[in-house]
Amino acid sequence: MKRQAIGILGLNHNTAPLEIREKLYIKEESIPDLLQKIRDKGIAESVIISTCNRTEIYFSGEDREEMMKKVHLVLSEVFTATEEWFTRYMYSFSDEDAFRHLFLVASGLDSMVIGEPEILGQVKDAYRLAASAKSTGFFLNKTFHKTFNVAKRIRTETRIGYNPLSISSMAVELAKRIFGTLEEKKILVIGAGEMCEIALKYFKKEGLSNILITNRTYQKAHRLADEIIGEARPFEKLFELLAEVDVVLASTGSEKPLIGLEMLHKVMKKRRNRPVFFIDIAVPRDVDPAVNDMDNVYLYDIDDLKELSQKHLSNRVKESEKAQVIIDDEAAKFSDWLGKVEVNPLIGHIMSRAEEIRTREMKRALGKLGSTDEETVNNIDAMTRTIMNKLVHPYLALLKENGDPALFDTLKKLFQFEENDEEDMDSGDEGL
Repeated sequence: MKRQAIGILGLNHNTAPLEIREKLYIKEESIPDLLQKIRDKGIAESVIISTCNRTEIYFSGEDREEMMKKVHLVLSEVFTATEEWFTRYMYSFSDEDAFRHLFLVASGLDSMVIGEPEILGQVKDAYRLAASAKSTGFFLNKTFHKTFNVAKRIRTETRIGYNPLSISSMAVELAKRIFGTLEEKKILVIGAGEMCEIALKYFKKEGLSNILITNRTYQKAHRLADEIIGEARPFEKLFELLAEVDVVLASTGSEKPLIGLEMLHKVMKKRRNRPVFFIDIAVPRDVDPAVNDMDNVYLYDIDDLKELSQKHLSNRVKESEKAQVIIDDEAAKFSDWLGKVEVNPLIGHIMSRAEEIRTREMKRALGKLGSTDEETVNNIDAMTRTIMNKLVHPYLALLKENGDPALFDTLKKLFQFEENDEEDMDSGDEGL
């Protein structure tokens, strides 16, 4: 197997303002189509990570420069992106720099809130979506599985995730800063996704109770109210709700602002210009930024949380430095492993075949078990991966340490390796 290049093209909260990030935000339901467009350009392996703070496309193939041009072209076509977006806001990495960056992302070291735990789940979800869309192969499968192991090691060996912070917790802290205390304030939460769920948990921790929740799907708002805190209200009553609350925290999946100038002018008349504070942590934004020019309307978006996140950074610098050492060590090891795959294609073949068998048998077992929770699936995945690695390790060690042609020929026969098998070796695992 010839070693393939691994690349990334992306932008994040450090390189691009919110108004650019929201233009390049990719909704989950749109990702399979975009992965197909990338595949149509001749790039067999790709994964897309798109969150409120970043959009990144990872890819693997033979010609890095050519792949970079093709991904650039797809983004230009899909988003009608200007050349300035690429030159001013986007970054690109390749090979060791690329997977080192991915290690940083998954470990929460490249987040606005250093050490935030949600990003690892988002990276796993992005990988699973790409795998189910048949957009991953041998190299990206190995890269992402290595990433998950690195992130786990960092969580285990450092305190980077101690007393975890998140965008939602920062939003609650911002609200406290604005008012000093939230005890007598009425709060409206718009949305019922993960960000709102986390925010509600923080509100509950603060001992607040005067909380309303609304969402386009009323049942979802009702579930959050039952499971965490608050009172669910119909989304159709949004105008009336805005007229009675003091603080609005919004995080929905809407592609266009839910609250605009015209609506808010009417709301403010009904409020008799009583001040209202919006904390909009959605990407794309839920509140038209133009409302910030209105009297007694105060709007904060996700980028306004940067100052707060910096306040907590000093407490995590030492742990970040420890994590960086781990990442450098793991990146060097993984780069060395990839080099051995190139030197000895039989190593890649053995790993690929073993992973193929492991994945197939795990799927079969999970199918027989029926419905299983995520923790059980993850435990079975980890157990079968450990068994596989222990079984193949002696063969790989022999190949790396012993150059005897007779041994090489024996292992080729044992694992049914033919020279034309190299064409099939990017199948990788299609599982989790």
